[in-house]
Amino acid sequence: MICIKVFPENTVLFLNINKILMQRILSVLLFLFLVNISGAFAQKFLVLDKYGKKRIKLSVGDEIYFKQKENKSLYHDYIRGFGDSTITIASRDIEMQMDEFDAFYFKNHAAIYASTGTAFIGGGFLFASLVHPLVSNPFYNQQESLVIGATFIGTSLIFKALKWKKFKVNKNARVRVLDTTFR
Repeated sequence: MICIKVFPENTVLFLNINKILMQRILSVLLFLFLVNISGAFAQKFLVLDKYGKKRIKLSVGDEIYFKQKENKSLYHDYIRGFGDSTITIASRDIEMQMDEFDAFYFKNHAAIYASTGTAFIGGGFLFASLVHPLVSNPFYNQQESLVIGATFIGTSLIFKALKWKKFKVNKNARVRVLDTTFR
């Protein structure tokens, strides 16, 4: 039974809930919590282990770049699901065995940002070298600006070559599906 008392001088609302009703509400909430928490621990991950390095874990929905052993083309797709020792690829809807993978690739964001930044700076120096004859009283030398711009563009190309981190599957690295089901 719920009792509501309103006091006119303070206009405060008090609720007095029976002990039995409170126990029923708490037991229903506890049951719903336990049902939902069991699904939170039932997950599978693709684990890339390289001995002496940090472990890489990929879950359902993560994008992957990979090469197969017989086919050297670089594929880009998303993980749709896991089997015992298989991965289901989303767009092709095929299951691939773990021994079919030759290498995994991950984007190196630091190299991408460095490549973009140095290309932007180099482009600025090259532009300054180009417009040098149009400036009436320049404070810089045209050849120096050209050399600096070319150096930044060259550095940008070096950073662009480091765009990918490669995880090669061999005897010192393994790929497996890790099941973290709570029992």
